[in-house]
Order: sequence, then structure tokens, then C-alpha cells
Amino acid sequence: MRCSCHECGTYMNQSEGLELGCVCPECGYRCKACLGTDSVVSRDKLKALASDPAFLNEIFGEPEIPVRPGRSEIDEYLD
Repeated sequence: MRCSCHECGTYMNQSEGLELGCVCPECGYRCKACLGTDSVVSRDKLKALASDPAFLNEIFGEPEIPVRPGRSEIDEYLD
């Protein structure tokens, strides 16, 4: 995993040590944002999301193919 340092903007690499996360090679800043830590969803929130049609469409819906003016959806798909 690679992400950008929140302090100086340098690309960080995944730490090879015992502590998971990324380490900035320039300033030494450590980050765990890309690991999804501290992002636990409660059961109630998950249950509410499971019955939300907008959320389900966003996750499982068909991706939209942008159509340029003067072209059909099939033309865009075949390109």
C-alpha cells in the first residue's frame, strides 16, 4: 500500500516492522489511515446501511459509462 504523507506530501511505503502502517521516508510521519483502523461500523449503522437503497446501488449498481455527445452507449462501450 502507498499513500501520501499528511505532513509533507511525500509518498510513503508500507512499514516492514512489527507496527503496521506507512512511514514517510522524508519526515518520519507514521500513518494507519490506509489500513482502515479506527473505522469500525456499529451493528445498528450497518443494519441501516443494508436497507438503504442508495447505498446498495452505490455498492452493487452498474457502473455508469460516460457518453460523449453524438455517440451512443454501445459506441462508448466498444471503444
